[in-house]
Amino acid sequence: MANEEHIKILQSGVEKWNLWREQNPKIKPDFRDINFVDKFPSPNEVYNLPNIEGCNFINSDLHGVSLRNGIYTNCNFDGSSINFADLVDAYFQSCSFKNVNMRVTKIGSASFRDCHFEESDLSYCSAQDTSFSGSTFISTKLEHMSFIATDFSNSKLQDCSIYGISSWDLILYNAEQKDLIITGEDQPKITVDNIELAQFLYLIINNTKLRNVIDTITSKVILILGNFSPERRIVLDDIRNLLRKSDYIPVMFDFQKPASRNLTETVLTLANMAKFVIADLSSARSIGHELSATIPRLQSVNFYPIITKDEREYGMFEEFTSLNWVKPIMDYETNEIALIISKIIKAEK
Repeated sequence: MANEEHIKILQSGVEKWNLWREQNPKIKPDFRDINFVDKFPSPNEVYNLPNIEGCNFINSDLHGVSLRNGIYTNCNFDGSSINFADLVDAYFQSCSFKNVNMRVTKIGSASFRDCHFEESDLSYCSAQDTSFSGSTFISTKLEHMSFIATDFSNSKLQDCSIYGISSWDLILYNAEQKDLIITGEDQPKITVDNIELAQFLYLIINNTKLRNVIDTITSKVILILGNFSPERRIVLDDIRNLLRKSDYIPVMFDFQKPASRNLTETVLTLANMAKFVIADLSSARSIGHELSATIPRLQSVNFYPIITKDEREYGMFEEFTSLNWVKPIMDYETNEIALIISKIIKAEK
């Protein structure tokens, strides 16, 4: 139970409370399980909600308290226990949270603006629609937290443990991220500099099947570009079958793109995943746009242009011929396509 004497002293005003704290530095304030809305209403607020400024809460027992809907400005919570508490819709401005235990606390829709967290533990908190704008997190445990539409704009996260987090739609504008630990305490330490990459990288490291899928994508996927008219599609289908026989995974892009994504983005995504690209320049239609979107951006992917012997490449293709990842154009008769593909495969081994 909370200490009624401590409650009465704070009810008399922050100035008297802080003076009492200075005079009694060894006493640990006890506000356990109380509701601040009931105990510390502010007559200056429309709904009499708590509005506490400059309060010394250092080393306080705030286990299970409800700070919901209150406003707390320039308050010092260093060393306090605020676990299993309710901070939903609370507003904290320029508050200090050093060495704070805030495990399993509800902080959804709360706002921590320009606050400082250091050597603290926020594990298992739910931070949906929470704002940490301008705040600093140093060596703080954020393990198993749920971050949904959480705002970290202009914030700093350094040396924090983010093992087991769930993150969706984060706002990271101008956020500084450094040495975020994605592994558990009993595992070798692995750090990243981007909270959004944490889940993905951990899955890669610890999931053999997922690693195999990624290895397959980067070593076997071949993107085929060209004119997909019925007469040209026959040649492209032959190319696809020949690649399959050589244990590659051919991917053909024939403009049936998802409605929500534009052409350039889709082509670029597929080319980024490919081991190499085969571009048939015969009867060129939109392939010029596709190559202009991919070749300049993907210097680590080889492009193999091919064309029928009775045609010449489209005029703008010449600007790519000096790039070393764009291979010399190979011309072919229809019955020679197997030889062309064989040459390309040999060049990639």
